[in-house]
Amino acid sequence: MNIALIPAKFISTRIKGKNFKIFFNRPMIYWTIKTAKQTKLFKKIVISSDNIKIKKICEKYKVDFFLRPKELSKEKYGIQDVVRNYIMNSTIEKSKAKLCCLFPCAPLMCPDDIKNGLKKLKKTRKEFIFAASNFSHPIEKSFRIKKNKINMVFGNKFQSISSKYLKKTYHDTGYFYWANIENWLNKKMSYNNSCDYILIPNWRAQDIDTLDDWKKTELIFKSIPIR
Repeated sequence: MNIALIPAKFISTRIKGKNFKIFFNRPMIYWTIKTAKQTKLFKKIVISSDNIKIKKICEKYKVDFFLRPKELSKEKYGIQDVVRNYIMNSTIEKSKAKLCCLFPCAPLMCPDDIKNGLKKLKKTRKEFIFAASNFSHPIEKSFRIKKNKINMVFGNKFQSISSKYLKKTYHDTGYFYWANIENWLNKKMSYNNSCDYILIPNWRAQDIDTLDDWKKTELIFKSIPIR
């Protein structure tokens, strides 16, 4: 049995209420729900939230609702804590189930991304599978600005090296994590050899944390039919 769990806290700090903010005439979370349904993989699609008001959205889009403790919405808790809370308080058959944690702000995610994640989980037997993409610019050339002063993150040695000679670096896109229930409960998701990834094209890998991110995602979503 495959389960999709969508963690969606009611209050967001960087973009106010971003999980439920309207994106192309629908709440943002709708697009993740739609993508999950399009895969035809899941026996259950569940939204885990800290606010009972979200139950109305779940009813509208015909998915299950799970009310989690408000404590789990604090910054000191991670996604794995939220997933474990659901598993430990649900009636799912824990020995056979696989759970995909799908993030609520991922309108550029496609059904095949999720399907390929499950295929890799079964094929490789890695503990976790996640979605990743490459940085569009070498991280060796990154710098921070503090008190109007520029400080190279990796020092000045890479400043004069052409970008073409620097290797690609990658990041988590914040789209999904696949794992067996046993691994969700007993292992820790880390970026190491216990995990594997599905590569998302850079143009379609957008984590939405700022209003600039939101605008970029709107422009991509509007201009390129990805579904």
